[in-house]
Amino acid sequence: MSGKEFTLSRTLYGHSLDVRCIAVTPSNDIISGSRDKTAKFWKNNPHQSNFEEVMTYKDQQNFVACVLYLDPTEEFPDGLVVTGGNDSVILVYKPSEPFSTFTIKEHSNTVCALGKANEANAFLTGSWDTNAKYIKISETPKCIVTFTGHTEAIWGVTQLKDNRIVSASADKTLIVWSSDGQKLQSLSGHTDCVRAVIEAPALNAFLSISNDASIKVWSYGGDLIDTYYGHTSYIYDIAVCKDSQSFVTSDEDRTVRYWENGENTQTIMLPAQSVWSVACLNNGDIVTGSSDGLVRVFTQDKSRYADEAALTKYREEGLALERQSKQEFGGVKVSDLPGKEALYTPGKKAGQMLMIRDEGKVIAYTWFVDGETCFWDKVGEVLGSTDKDSSGKTVFEGKSYDFVFSVDVEEGKPPLKLPYNRGDDVYQVANNFLTKNFLPATYLEQVVDFILKNSSQQYVPPSSSAYQDPFTGGNRYTPSYQNNTGQLGVNVDPFTGGSSYSTRAPNPTTSSVAATAGCTNPPPVDPTRTTGDPNPTIYDFRIIPYKTFDSGVPGVILKKLKEFNSSLTEYRLFGNDLENLVQLCVEPSENATIYELLFKMFEWPENNLFPVLDIVRMAVRNEHSNTIISKLYEGVIIKKLQGFINSEHAVVNNRIVALRTICNLCSHKTGENLVSENIYDIIGSVSTVRHINANGQLALATVLMNLTLMVLKNREHAGYKVLAEVLPDMITTLDDSEAQFRIYVAIGTLMQNSDSLRPEVVEKIKESGEFLPLLKLHFHVTNEAQNKRANCAKQIYSLL
Repeated sequence: MSGKEFTLSRTLYGHSLDVRCIAVTPSNDIISGSRDKTAKFWKNNPHQSNFEEVMTYKDQQNFVACVLYLDPTEEFPDGLVVTGGNDSVILVYKPSEPFSTFTIKEHSNTVCALGKANEANAFLTGSWDTNAKYIKISETPKCIVTFTGHTEAIWGVTQLKDNRIVSASADKTLIVWSSDGQKLQSLSGHTDCVRAVIEAPALNAFLSISNDASIKVWSYGGDLIDTYYGHTSYIYDIAVCKDSQSFVTSDEDRTVRYWENGENTQTIMLPAQSVWSVACLNNGDIVTGSSDGLVRVFTQDKSRYADEAALTKYREEGLALERQSKQEFGGVKVSDLPGKEALYTPGKKAGQMLMIRDEGKVIAYTWFVDGETCFWDKVGEVLGSTDKDSSGKTVFEGKSYDFVFSVDVEEGKPPLKLPYNRGDDVYQVANNFLTKNFLPATYLEQVVDFILKNSSQQYVPPSSSAYQDPFTGGNRYTPSYQNNTGQLGVNVDPFTGGSSYSTRAPNPTTSSVAATAGCTNPPPVDPTRTTGDPNPTIYDFRIIPYKTFDSGVPGVILKKLKEFNSSLTEYRLFGNDLENLVQLCVEPSENATIYELLFKMFEWPENNLFPVLDIVRMAVRNEHSNTIISKLYEGVIIKKLQGFINSEHAVVNNRIVALRTICNLCSHKTGENLVSENIYDIIGSVSTVRHINANGQLALATVLMNLTLMVLKNREHAGYKVLAEVLPDMITTLDDSEAQFRIYVAIGTLMQNSDSLRPEVVEKIKESGEFLPLLKLHFHVTNEAQNKRANCAKQIYSLL
């Protein structure tokens, strides 16, 4: 193999988000796991040197963190596919079936590592809960041994040929175990998290990789034999090649490195920000999974090289990413922008702008909505002219500009140039662009938003009042930036069409974190301190009281209940039952049957449940009602609330009030304990919510803020790590500035109070590929309501 270069063979498209893990079969098939919550089986076709996607496994409820293939046995002649996820669950599939055969719930946190065992139908697991396990499958899966001794997450686990087991941990150590779980040795040498460990029999050793960018070689006796350097950042994965003497590693530095005799003999640069995983096929080829959502196969066999067009495209993508690493638009590095995989994720509102990297270019898209039809509509390429004057400005039509954007408005026609100088009246610039190019005036706000985002500017109204709106003839049109057009964020009562009974939160009236985020019970200590105008607010990120949703009008709830009750044929209530139920909003009852009746009403049709849930939300504000509901109905209330939150067809208002009810349960100790006992299930439910209006986003963000405060108060270290992964991903799904602000406060509070785990928390936050670009975009303010979000975002960035 020496002397031959690895070259691209195939690129496999199918995942919509990062491919985090790769496994291979003896027949050179590929199994990939992704942040899109799926795993895929790619069948090798050796006659065409190609791979066909033959199965997608969708039962994981959160990111797929690790995958494994178990070889065929008499019980399972096709072998087994094993996946582990951020939902703490291990799933076992028959390769040809889309639904899991076995569900294993042995871990209390993310399952991030899977390893083959020497015994048939057995495997090893590693988890954020700091434990490793030996799982044996016969008629049903069974945990044979639990390995306890690490103090942080176990990122890698393997079984040596002599049946000893080695685990690699974020606590910077490896531990060697006997097969029955006895700790034999603890190996130190790495200076940062140990990401993986693997046996290399031909080297008579095992290898470990780490965030410290080193590869260490250990003898079977536990002695450190050698250390290899070459990578420049975190090393994420390692795989031993078929000959067992060479191996490959993948890294955050965008490379896969091939090692022979301790030397890095080839470096493959990928056009992706992170290469999360790497594996070796039996035919000598290498497989990678990366942050652009793609699986790539590299080969040394010329007969399996990709065609020239694919190779040219691959090289150009790599060169473009290299150039983009030095380019910026609006203060954001082009290399930090998402790739085409971002187009798989639906937009949040009509007119939303999205910039992506595409084959060396930056392309702008806008989210188009027309009734039930919606899609990402290509606006065009975003470029700057290469003609510069002596000051470095771009020259366009004989004048110098800070920016000259190229906007492709129609396929097949040359792009339109949009020049802009810092300090120019952005509305006048946008209007001139539309008028000059005969474009509709309805594009004005989109063009203004586009210029502000990509030039890192804020809108400042001109000092002169002489300007007239070219479309109305009146004074300057200043956008309100409020969702008041029937789009996202407006809550009209779905039952009456009016606004008499609404889930809308009251308008904020003070500058505290609680009030600015829409809460009605601000903490006794204001968690912000101001340095005086015009300096920004500085957030202390201290652990503050839980936030709740207290407002509500019992009379309006009663009216709605009576309306629904009269339309029912089943479960109808009579007499004073409804009045007695609504009285729980104001005061508790000593009559236990009232609470029984309240929970009996959960049998009402889901479209009619909104006011019932609202009674629960308001009732749990009282300590007595909170205790009864939390203790007597603990097996019902959390399960019901989760069902309203994560149901694919959840009624919007039910979901919003369920989220608010979880917040209010934290008002008193019994409810707080109930939420704490179910915290990981609640996080899992909340993290699946997508496409909810502004009021729902605020409630969702409040739940996550409260859960962050809870894990910090309880010193729940495993919770730190879960939230460090969930919070950055959730903020990318929100478009309401108040909700985003709350998530930023939660992230800041988590980092500020995570003590010795802060480095790992920061690392996990940075691992979210979409978070940092969004964070930088939020530095820029286009209206007053976004000021506190911008200030908080900047402080988060400084903490990172």
